[in-house]
Amino acid sequence: MDVVPRWPEDSRSRLVDAAMSLFGEHGYSGTTVDEIAARAGVTARTFFRHFADKEEVLFADDDTLLPGLLASIAAAPGPIAADALMLHALTTLADVMQPQRPALVARQRIIDTDVSLTGRELAKQARWQQGVTATLIDRGFDPDEAEILSAIGFAIFVRALHAWLADDDGPDLADRIRDALPRARTVLDAVSAR
Repeated sequence: MDVVPRWPEDSRSRLVDAAMSLFGEHGYSGTTVDEIAARAGVTARTFFRHFADKEEVLFADDDTLLPGLLASIAAAPGPIAADALMLHALTTLADVMQPQRPALVARQRIIDTDVSLTGRELAKQARWQQGVTATLIDRGFDPDEAEILSAIGFAIFVRALHAWLADDDGPDLADRIRDALPRARTVLDAVSAR
């Protein structure tokens, strides 16, 4: 006799889809966990097996994106210059995110409507930055330099990401990053010359 699982294996993705749909229809604050669960065809208890709260639904991709970013830094071949490593890691992340652009645009619109979500996004970025710094140190970078490189990388990525999300017809995210790195060097050189 086959054992039927207590909740469907695709519950997590169904919950994310349901939440995004409801957030779009009723706004983030106008949507409850019970409504998300009902739309996904599961119970609220199942919701909480996958997510701590409804905010976490918006950041569900972090579970796969951050480990992928850290792996791309750790696995880059041999000794590598900091700028080449940054380019490799950020464009690898961008290539993973590129096909998800419509969902990311919708997600960012929701985040931008609620100050607590903006705070959660900033906390997520800080956690990512700490992970990147630790991975750079593991690769042999000086801790102070690793922290600075991580901060610069995040500044470049966040700027490129927000421009990409706001521009329907512009370059891909990876191309924006490739363009931003030399511009960051130019800014640093200009500031150093003052």
